[in-house]
Amino acid sequence: MERFHKTSLARQVIEEIMHRYAYGIDTADIESVGNIFAAGALIHEDGSETRGPAAITDLYSNLIIFYDENGEQVPYARKQCSPKTRHVNTNIIMEFNTEITVCQVRSYFTVYQTIDGANTIIAGGRYEDRFEHDPYGWHLIERRLFIENKGDMSHHLKQRSTT
Repeated sequence: MERFHKTSLARQVIEEIMHRYAYGIDTADIESVGNIFAAGALIHEDGSETRGPAAITDLYSNLIIFYDENGEQVPYARKQCSPKTRHVNTNIIMEFNTEITVCQVRSYFTVYQTIDGANTIIAGGRYEDRFEHDPYGWHLIERRLFIENKGDMSHHLKQRSTT
């Protein structure tokens, strides 16, 4: 029964971290997204990686296209603009080690974007994450990103295919 309670609590915390990632992007709080990677790295489809809060914040704030409330493109300004997206995370599968200190997570994501009143799915794919627990809590150590359903991301990303 104790293992059940430990994994149940761990699942809640890990899912919250995953949802904070999506919410941070969608609300233009890229610094918060960066902080999720305080102990971790984003591994891109080409195998390259971006590691740590400053590097993640720099990557996303310069990669994502942001808009003001009138739909005009603007430079990133924390919580003062929007990428006009909704990142939805589903089909979350978690596998814990025996000690409940490491968790491998697989999930799907879908990205919607509303531009000029049109709500369009612009990307879909999967995340493969590794979380680790230490005396301070659960941390995202690695997120591998696979975009498998590519739509028109020309209004979302400036160059590199990352979500």
